[in-house]
Amino acid sequence: MVVFSLVISVAGKVAVLLTLIAVSGGAFWTTIQKGVQYISRLHQVPCSQCTYFTGDYRLKCPVHPIEALTEEAIACRDYECRKASIDYAIAQPIARSYPKN
Repeated sequence: MVVFSLVISVAGKVAVLLTLIAVSGGAFWTTIQKGVQYISRLHQVPCSQCTYFTGDYRLKCPVHPIEALTEEAIACRDYECRKASIDYAIAQPIARSYPKN
């Protein structure tokens, strides 16, 4: 009888332990999934490729200093691709004045 109650006691503790592991494992997995979704969303922020982005930690963007590098910047109306502006500047002819002889 003592052995039987000891087996039930151990089985109960193992069941409780497995339940705790399952619940905490599920919570851990949910946290990981939410973290990955958040990081994926932040990778859509276009600030680092914008013409107005300064890269200075004190003033990241002079146009929208509060929204810079946040989720709000994903739909920025003033975003201007830095590469496009460089290509435009290269395509413009340089006005040169040549001396008349």
